[in-house]
Amino acid sequence: MSTPVVELEDAVQLVQVEIQQATKEGRKAPGRPTLIERTGLNEYWVRRALEELARRAGDDAPAGSSEPPSDPDEPPGRGPDSEDTAGRPAVADGTSGRGVEPAGELDPAGERAHQPVSSARPRGGKAVAWCGFIVGSVVSIAANVLAARIPPEGAGPDWSPRLDTQLGAAVWPVLLIIAVEVLSRTRWPEGLGWALARYCGVGLVAVVGAVISYGHIHDVLLSWNYAPLGALVGPLGVDGLMVVCGFAMLAPADTRRTPAGSSAGSSEVGPA
Repeated sequence: MSTPVVELEDAVQLVQVEIQQATKEGRKAPGRPTLIERTGLNEYWVRRALEELARRAGDDAPAGSSEPPSDPDEPPGRGPDSEDTAGRPAVADGTSGRGVEPAGELDPAGERAHQPVSSARPRGGKAVAWCGFIVGSVVSIAANVLAARIPPEGAGPDWSPRLDTQLGAAVWPVLLIIAVEVLSRTRWPEGLGWALARYCGVGLVAVVGAVISYGHIHDVLLSWNYAPLGALVGPLGVDGLMVVCGFAMLAPADTRRTPAGSSAGSSEVGPA
């Protein structure tokens, strides 16, 4: 099965994020070798992205400032209009006057110039992840509240659930939601202390919330006369959808992060 080819706009966004991150941290703008390593793009797409950023800058930028300076390990003379890594000169695309590699041409190694990259993704994935996260959260909270409304054994006909019991039952899926978001969205620094805080602290809260929420949903399914097997696996589908979609919403952002150990936060010291 063929992998989709990266689009120019995706490449531009990846390169732009790296340049903005370097500027924010007070570092020199990365050159093409560094951008290739950090974005996962090949040299062709990095060059195209830099050309597009320079074109968008237009006449507002002084001459020669549209492309970030090269790294010390970048070979001299590798401008946007020079030959690519395969040694073939770029050809004009007839629109912007910039060089564009011929579509479908093979390099000496037999690979096509348009290399598939892991950063390419279908459109609309984040919206679907948000929808699944909201549905999973609402269903999980509602099921936990319903568990508090199940009459206990020996309850009389005038029995009614207490309000505080229903509110308390809704707390556990909320704890699970918050713990998962903290685990996934926080860029934790390196270090043993931070790892213990992340997995033993926040992870413990997530496990406790998941276990109690599982029990509540299991009781609800049994009260609805579900088969034992269905009641056993059903809670995993409800809370599992919420957790998976919560991580899926961050997947696009993770592809644009710098490798582990290269971010500013990686040098911080963990808690004592």
